[in-house]
Amino acid sequence: WNVYNFFVTYANLDKFSPEPKHIAPSTLDQWILARLNQTISLVTDSLDKYDPYTSSHAIEDLLNDISLWYVRRSRDRVGPTVPNSDDKQACLSTLYSLLTIFSQILAPFNPYISDSIYKNLTGEESVHLSDWPKALRLSKSDTQLIEDMKLVRKIVELGLSQRKTAGIKVRQPLRQITVTGLSLNDDLAQLIKDELNIMGVVWKKGKELSVSLDLNLD
Repeated sequence: WNVYNFFVTYANLDKFSPEPKHIAPSTLDQWILARLNQTISLVTDSLDKYDPYTSSHAIEDLLNDISLWYVRRSRDRVGPTVPNSDDKQACLSTLYSLLTIFSQILAPFNPYISDSIYKNLTGEESVHLSDWPKALRLSKSDTQLIEDMKLVRKIVELGLSQRKTAGIKVRQPLRQITVTGLSLNDDLAQLIKDELNIMGVVWKKGKELSVSLDLNLD
Protein backbone atom coordinates (compact mmCIF):
# COMPACT_ATOMS: atom_id res chain seq x y z
CA TRP A 1 0.00 0.00 0.00
CA ASN A 2 2.90 2.36 0.70
CA VAL A 3 4.39 1.65 -2.73
CA TYR A 4 0.96 2.20 -4.28
CA ASN A 5 0.58 5.56 -2.51
CA PHE A 6 4.08 6.56 -3.63
CA PHE A 7 3.21 5.81 -7.25
CA VAL A 8 -0.25 7.38 -7.25
CA THR A 9 1.01 10.58 -5.62
CA TYR A 10 3.68 11.24 -8.23
CA ALA A 11 1.74 9.78 -11.16
CA ASN A 12 -1.05 12.28 -10.48
CA LEU A 13 1.36 15.19 -10.04
CA ASP A 14 3.11 14.33 -13.31
CA LYS A 15 -0.16 13.51 -15.12
CA PHE A 16 1.23 10.08 -15.98
CA SER A 17 -0.58 7.99 -18.58
CA PRO A 18 0.06 4.22 -18.73
CA GLU A 19 -0.08 4.18 -22.51
CA PRO A 20 2.71 2.00 -23.98
CA LYS A 21 5.78 4.02 -24.92
CA HIS A 22 9.14 2.89 -26.23
CA ILE A 23 11.35 4.26 -23.46
CA ALA A 24 14.62 2.57 -22.54
CA PRO A 25 14.47 1.45 -18.90
CA SER A 26 17.32 2.16 -16.52
CA THR A 27 19.44 -0.62 -15.03
CA LEU A 28 17.35 -0.37 -11.88
CA ASP A 29 14.14 -0.78 -13.92
CA GLN A 30 15.56 -3.75 -15.81
CA TRP A 31 16.52 -5.42 -12.54
CA ILE A 32 13.15 -5.09 -10.81
CA LEU A 33 11.28 -6.21 -13.94
CA ALA A 34 13.57 -9.25 -14.13
CA ARG A 35 12.79 -9.95 -10.47
CA LEU A 36 9.09 -9.60 -11.25
CA ASN A 37 9.27 -12.20 -14.02
CA GLN A 38 11.38 -14.47 -11.85
CA THR A 39 8.74 -14.24 -9.12
CA ILE A 40 5.83 -14.87 -11.49
CA SER A 41 7.50 -18.10 -12.61
CA LEU A 42 8.17 -19.23 -9.05
CA VAL A 43 4.69 -18.36 -7.77
CA THR A 44 2.97 -20.00 -10.74
CA ASP A 45 5.03 -23.17 -10.42
CA SER A 46 4.53 -23.35 -6.64
CA LEU A 47 0.77 -22.81 -6.80
CA ASP A 48 0.49 -25.47 -9.51
CA LYS A 49 2.09 -27.81 -6.97
CA TYR A 50 -0.29 -26.67 -4.21
CA ASP A 51 2.60 -25.04 -2.34
CA PRO A 52 1.30 -21.67 -1.06
CA TYR A 53 4.13 -21.41 1.47
CA THR A 54 6.83 -21.03 -1.19
CA SER A 55 4.58 -18.77 -3.26
CA SER A 56 3.81 -16.37 -0.44
CA HIS A 57 7.46 -16.08 0.57
CA ALA A 58 8.46 -15.37 -3.03
CA ILE A 59 5.87 -12.58 -3.15
CA GLU A 60 7.14 -11.17 0.15
CA ASP A 61 10.74 -11.22 -1.12
CA LEU A 62 9.73 -9.32 -4.25
CA LEU A 63 7.83 -6.73 -2.24
CA ASN A 64 10.92 -6.18 -0.07
CA ASP A 65 13.00 -5.65 -3.21
CA ILE A 66 10.46 -3.17 -4.55
CA SER A 67 9.99 -1.15 -1.38
CA LEU A 68 13.42 -1.36 0.26
CA TRP A 69 15.56 -0.97 -2.84
CA TYR A 70 13.72 -0.04 -6.05
CA VAL A 71 11.54 2.72 -4.59
CA ARG A 72 14.32 3.80 -2.24
CA ARG A 73 16.73 4.32 -5.13
CA SER A 74 14.04 5.83 -7.41
CA ARG A 75 12.75 8.62 -5.16
CA ASP A 76 14.91 11.23 -6.88
CA ARG A 77 13.65 10.18 -10.33
CA VAL A 78 10.06 11.37 -9.91
CA GLY A 79 8.16 14.30 -8.46
CA PRO A 80 7.29 17.90 -9.38
CA THR A 81 10.85 19.16 -8.85
CA VAL A 82 12.29 16.63 -11.31
CA PRO A 83 12.24 17.80 -14.95
CA ASN A 84 10.19 15.70 -17.35
CA SER A 85 12.44 13.12 -18.93
CA ASP A 86 12.47 9.62 -20.37
CA ASP A 87 13.94 8.40 -17.07
CA LYS A 88 11.01 9.79 -15.09
CA GLN A 89 8.55 8.17 -17.49
CA ALA A 90 10.45 4.89 -17.38
CA CYS A 91 10.27 4.88 -13.58
CA LEU A 92 6.53 5.60 -13.48
CA SER A 93 5.85 3.04 -16.21
CA THR A 94 7.85 0.42 -14.33
CA LEU A 95 5.98 1.15 -11.10
CA TYR A 96 2.65 0.87 -12.92
CA SER A 97 3.60 -2.54 -14.33
CA LEU A 98 4.92 -3.70 -10.97
CA LEU A 99 1.77 -2.73 -9.09
CA THR A 100 -0.74 -4.12 -11.58
CA ILE A 101 1.03 -7.45 -12.06
CA PHE A 102 1.96 -7.72 -8.39
CA SER A 103 -1.74 -7.31 -7.57
CA GLN A 104 -2.54 -10.25 -9.82
CA ILE A 105 -0.13 -12.67 -8.16
CA LEU A 106 -1.09 -11.34 -4.73
CA ALA A 107 -4.82 -11.77 -5.35
CA PRO A 108 -5.13 -15.40 -4.13
CA PHE A 109 -3.49 -14.43 -0.83
CA ASN A 110 -4.81 -10.91 -0.16
CA PRO A 111 -7.96 -10.60 -2.29
CA TYR A 112 -9.24 -7.22 -1.10
CA ILE A 113 -6.21 -4.94 -1.13
CA SER A 114 -5.04 -6.43 -4.44
CA ASP A 115 -8.46 -5.82 -5.98
CA SER A 116 -8.56 -2.21 -4.77
CA ILE A 117 -5.15 -1.42 -6.20
CA TYR A 118 -5.74 -3.22 -9.49
CA LYS A 119 -9.15 -1.69 -10.17
CA ASN A 120 -7.99 1.83 -9.39
CA LEU A 121 -4.92 1.56 -11.61
CA THR A 122 -6.47 -0.23 -14.58
CA GLY A 123 -10.15 0.76 -14.47
CA GLU A 124 -11.05 -2.90 -15.02
CA GLU A 125 -13.86 -4.67 -13.17
CA SER A 126 -11.75 -6.84 -10.87
CA VAL A 127 -8.31 -8.38 -10.49
CA HIS A 128 -10.06 -11.70 -9.95
CA LEU A 129 -11.48 -11.55 -13.47
CA SER A 130 -8.12 -10.83 -15.08
CA ASP A 131 -5.87 -13.42 -16.71
CA TRP A 132 -3.04 -14.83 -14.64
CA PRO A 133 0.20 -13.12 -15.74
CA LYS A 134 2.71 -15.03 -17.83
CA ALA A 135 6.37 -14.59 -17.04
CA LEU A 136 8.76 -13.50 -19.75
CA ARG A 137 11.75 -15.76 -20.16
CA LEU A 138 14.80 -14.31 -18.46
CA SER A 139 17.87 -13.77 -20.61
CA LYS A 140 21.39 -14.48 -19.40
CA SER A 141 21.89 -10.76 -18.88
CA ASP A 142 18.71 -10.58 -16.77
CA THR A 143 19.89 -13.45 -14.57
CA GLN A 144 23.32 -11.86 -14.25
CA LEU A 145 21.78 -8.50 -13.33
CA ILE A 146 19.76 -10.13 -10.54
CA GLU A 147 22.94 -11.67 -9.12
CA ASP A 148 24.93 -8.44 -9.56
CA MET A 149 22.28 -6.44 -7.70
CA LYS A 150 22.59 -8.84 -4.77
CA LEU A 151 26.30 -7.98 -4.70
CA VAL A 152 25.55 -4.25 -4.86
CA ARG A 153 23.28 -4.51 -1.85
CA LYS A 154 25.85 -6.62 0.01
CA ILE A 155 28.55 -4.01 -0.65
CA VAL A 156 26.20 -1.26 0.55
CA GLU A 157 25.38 -3.26 3.67
CA LEU A 158 29.09 -3.71 4.47
CA GLY A 159 29.79 -0.04 3.76
CA LEU A 160 26.97 1.15 6.01
CA SER A 161 28.25 -1.15 8.74
CA GLN A 162 31.69 0.47 8.51
CA ARG A 163 30.14 3.93 8.68
CA LYS A 164 28.20 2.93 11.79
CA THR A 165 31.27 1.44 13.47
CA ALA A 166 33.25 4.60 12.72
CA GLY A 167 30.41 6.85 13.88
CA ILE A 168 30.24 8.67 10.53
CA LYS A 169 26.67 9.35 9.38
CA VAL A 170 25.63 8.81 5.77
CA ARG A 171 25.04 12.54 5.25
CA GLN A 172 28.83 13.04 5.55
CA PRO A 173 30.35 12.52 2.09
CA LEU A 174 33.38 10.25 1.87
CA ARG A 175 36.06 10.04 -0.79
CA GLN A 176 35.85 6.41 -1.93
CA ILE A 177 35.21 2.77 -1.21
CA THR A 178 37.57 -0.02 -2.24
CA VAL A 179 35.87 -3.28 -3.21
CA THR A 180 37.98 -6.41 -3.42
CA GLY A 181 36.89 -9.59 -5.14
CA LEU A 182 34.74 -8.34 -8.01
CA SER A 183 34.03 -5.57 -10.49
CA LEU A 184 30.65 -4.19 -11.59
CA ASN A 185 29.56 -1.79 -14.34
CA ASP A 186 29.25 1.98 -13.96
CA ASP A 187 25.45 1.98 -13.48
CA LEU A 188 25.71 -0.43 -10.55
CA ALA A 189 28.69 1.45 -9.14
CA GLN A 190 26.58 4.62 -9.19
CA LEU A 191 23.96 2.93 -7.00
CA ILE A 192 26.69 2.13 -4.48
CA LYS A 193 27.97 5.71 -4.55
CA ASP A 194 24.50 7.18 -4.12
CA GLU A 195 23.52 4.88 -1.28
CA LEU A 196 26.79 5.27 0.65
CA ASN A 197 27.32 8.96 -0.25
CA ILE A 198 30.82 8.42 -1.59
CA MET A 199 32.62 9.98 -4.54
CA GLY A 200 34.18 6.90 -6.14
CA VAL A 201 34.49 3.13 -6.21
CA VAL A 202 37.83 1.35 -6.66
CA TRP A 203 37.74 -2.30 -7.75
CA LYS A 204 40.53 -4.69 -6.76
CA LYS A 205 41.18 -8.29 -7.68
CA GLY A 206 40.85 -10.85 -4.92
CA LYS A 207 39.36 -14.21 -3.99
CA GLU A 208 36.82 -13.00 -1.44
CA LEU A 209 34.46 -10.04 -1.32
CA SER A 210 35.56 -7.31 1.07
CA VAL A 211 35.09 -3.56 1.25
CA SER A 212 37.07 -0.74 2.79
CA LEU A 213 35.81 2.82 3.17
CA ASP A 214 38.22 5.73 3.07
CA LEU A 215 37.20 7.37 6.36
CA ASN A 216 39.71 10.25 6.23
CA LEU A 217 38.05 13.65 6.23
CA ASP A 218 39.66 16.84 4.96
